Amino acid sequence: MSIYLMRILPFIIFLIGNYCYGQYSISGYLDTPEKNKRVYLCLLKFNELNAIGPNQILTSTVTDSLGYFSFEGSLLSDKHALYRIYANLDEDVEGVQKYDMEDLKNFHNFIFSNKDTIVFERNKKFWFSSNSNTNPIDKEWNAYGSYIDKLRAEFSDFSNQEMIKQTTEQFLSELKSFVLEKETHPLTTLILLGSLPESGIKKDLNDDPEFYVQLLGQLNVYYDSSSYALQYRSFLDDQYRSETKEDLAFFKKLSYALGFLCLLFLGGLVFLSIKLKQARTIQQTPIDFSLTTQEEKVAELMIDNKTNKEIASELFISLNTVKTHIRNLYAKLEVSNRTEFVEKFKNHPRD
Repeated sequence: MSIYLMRILPFIIFLIGNYCYGQYSISGYLDTPEKNKRVYLCLLKFNELNAIGPNQILTSTVTDSLGYFSFEGSLLSDKHALYRIYANLDEDVEGVQKYDMEDLKNFHNFIFSNKDTIVFERNKKFWFSSNSNTNPIDKEWNAYGSYIDKLRAEFSDFSNQEMIKQTTEQFLSELKSFVLEKETHPLTTLILLGSLPESGIKKDLNDDPEFYVQLLGQLNVYYDSSSYALQYRSFLDDQYRSETKEDLAFFKKLSYALGFLCLLFLGGLVFLSIKLKQARTIQQTPIDFSLTTQEEKVAELMIDNKTNKEIASELFISLNTVKTHIRNLYAKLEVSNRTEFVEKFKNHPRD
């Protein structure tokens, strides 16, 4: 019995040391015709499931002649975090390549910590998809993964905004039920939220802020108010700021519109006041017409709607003389036609 213990003692010591001090292991095979292919390990933010960039890369390694690769050490965080492993399809093309198609995928996102082990099996079409991960939170996250994929497919039709809104509301409702029932890790909840359109989260944040505040508290406890807790706090701040900016923009536009209407109203009042003042001035100020006796007679007949010919007949003068008197009357009263003359002659007092 003692010999048996002696044999397994080193293995037990290794396991205890690995658990206490952390020794991660990421290994597997990349089934590609090319050998010596570079494999990258990335650390992701909670809402970067579909984002890819060189700033996410932590380290990289190269496969051997059999396509085998491995990452080992103790430099990862002891806290659960979101990672990505990927390899570019074409090594000669610069930049980061990401493919997620029906017949090809070159990356895999997973939750991992410094104490975990993940092994990737060979898969020609979907690289890194066949794997075994010891991280329990990764299993928890994948338990809800199929529903996320379904939602992401529905979100791809951005032309149907009403469908996106309804799907987001449905997902948030089911997510909250799932979180309460399963008592999920806060990182799982956070990643699930990160896969949703921000517009839907913003509305739900206003309707049910308690859920989001509670999640922030859980993240602060687990991550010691750093890492994903800081990312999430920044995310919430952005939501509140964007809402405030939208409100300010609305009120700014409203104030401009009201200001313009006020200017129009004041302008109308000023214009009306000027016109009324002019009318009162015209009505109240006596006008010295200085009309001759003959012009007075012509004016009276014009008031009676007599024609030029009728005026000439009644006053026993020629038609040209009538026209001359009318021109003189227009000049003295500063009018240009008979209608203006009749109105002004009728409505203004004369000395």
